[in-house]
Amino acid sequence: MNTIKKFLVAGGTVVALAAVTVSFQNCAPGAAEDGSSNSVASDGLQGEIYYPSNGSPVVLTAGQNITLKISKPANLSDLSSYYWVIYDTTVTASYIGTITQSGNYFYVSIQVKSDLSTQKDLRIYLYNPSTKTYLDGNGVRISLRPSVSNPYSSDYVSEVCALKQNSAPTFTLTKSSPSASALYVFDNGAGVGNMSCSIGGVAYNCLAPSSWPSNWTSQTFTVQAFNRCGVSRTQSF
Repeated sequence: MNTIKKFLVAGGTVVALAAVTVSFQNCAPGAAEDGSSNSVASDGLQGEIYYPSNGSPVVLTAGQNITLKISKPANLSDLSSYYWVIYDTTVTASYIGTITQSGNYFYVSIQVKSDLSTQKDLRIYLYNPSTKTYLDGNGVRISLRPSVSNPYSSDYVSEVCALKQNSAPTFTLTKSSPSASALYVFDNGAGVGNMSCSIGGVAYNCLAPSSWPSNWTSQTFTVQAFNRCGVSRTQSF
């Protein structure tokens, strides 16, 4: 697995995954991707999401943007020390973020990239950056699929916006990295909504780096990202 490194950039705190190994609490190595893709329920989970979940997954489809409401772990009433993490950096707009919580529940917003071409069976884990440990090796099962006739549809965006309306995403751009991993988006608790990128004054899809021009590293790169409540942040690199 990876650990998490925290650093500051203009406009807020950003958290990045560093490629070093750390230990799981009660988790076997190699659990980044769920290996049971052939046995998941075709329609997946509906209704309330419990933590942990080892039954049917939350099934989402390409292009879907949704806020999940998840019951807190039985042994933990306060999740303020944790981030949520999905260990695949290629399939969602953000794969790590601050946990918004209320009462016995917490919220995780997921925007599946529209160009998803293969099924990804993953889990949402809870990570404590102070102790560099995970709550457990179970998490919440999610299955991201290119096409789904009946994806999970219980969207709690109104509840999370009532709690974290002004928490816009933060992001950074590393021009020394390959385009596929250059733009990093951190969800500050209200999800990631629309994003727009301007490279040298020309609009491009932020989440489709294969479409960026070959000289993107030498151009002024401006990013505007909204949260799911309509509040945005803009930064140029």
